[in-house]
Amino acid sequence: MQIFFHCLNSHPLRPEGPPFLERWDAVRLIGRGGFGEVHEVRTDTGVTCAAKTLRLPLQLGDELPSVSTEIHRAVESERNLCRLRHPNIVRFLHIAQPEPAAVVVFMELLDGRTLERFIDNKPLDEPKIRDFSEQICRALLYLHSRQPPVIHRDINCSNMIVRADNTRIKLIDFGLSIKLEQSVSHMSASTQSPKGTLNFMAPELLGAGESDSVQYSRESDIWAFGCSVFQMASGARPFANARSFLEMAQLIDRKGAPALPNGRSAELRDFYSRCTAKDRKRRRSAQELLGHEFLTGGKLKTRLLSSLFGAGN
Repeated sequence: MQIFFHCLNSHPLRPEGPPFLERWDAVRLIGRGGFGEVHEVRTDTGVTCAAKTLRLPLQLGDELPSVSTEIHRAVESERNLCRLRHPNIVRFLHIAQPEPAAVVVFMELLDGRTLERFIDNKPLDEPKIRDFSEQICRALLYLHSRQPPVIHRDINCSNMIVRADNTRIKLIDFGLSIKLEQSVSHMSASTQSPKGTLNFMAPELLGAGESDSVQYSRESDIWAFGCSVFQMASGARPFANARSFLEMAQLIDRKGAPALPNGRSAELRDFYSRCTAKDRKRRRSAQELLGHEFLTGGKLKTRLLSSLFGAGN
């Protein structure tokens, strides 16, 4: 028996309208975690896509109409996700609020596997790290250059899909769940602690040497991208043994970002350091990173070799 959802008031967020009229059926479970589940779904208009259902935790005493209003405001503020068009970013089709404390995000259905599964605890070679890093940087430049800037909030290797051809990569699963929980936490007057993937959180989100306010930014996205570079280069998440926000903050405060393994090029090491400066003002932007020697050097060497090879014929 298939699960189905019924939605009469869906708050359409894209000019083309939602990919359904009233309902959608879950075909299979793709993944589960954090706040919800991702299913492959088929809608009553014949569209096959991915749907992530986010169920927000309610506090004792929360008034459902107020919760629904706050969540709707947060969803409306993310309407620009459905306007994003970039080859390295998943296509968002629609965001619906079928229940007061539930949100469903409809996205294109991608073939492939997460970068974390692609890595599979084994370091990638530098040409592959360079290729994937350039694609992710281009996606970040696109997001961070928009007005207002779009902040991902939860960049990590589980939120990147390597397509089935093993050459293309896409950012997925923007931190909408983080934004939604923050809105509910704010309304409930509960403590705002950083949300997201612990190993990829920037120092300022952990309160390491800065104010206690939780502020996601272009710079926190860059730090998280640098942590993804670390995982590609080492096969493991940074600070894999840290067990809490406090321990993570203390490690970063004392040592900064973890060092890359031996054997990596000077160019990669410098590129990584530019992403993971403890002071966020010293981190390079996506635009600057795209001009870094690690991303451009390989291409220049290839062109030089090609020209030399061609000249010898």
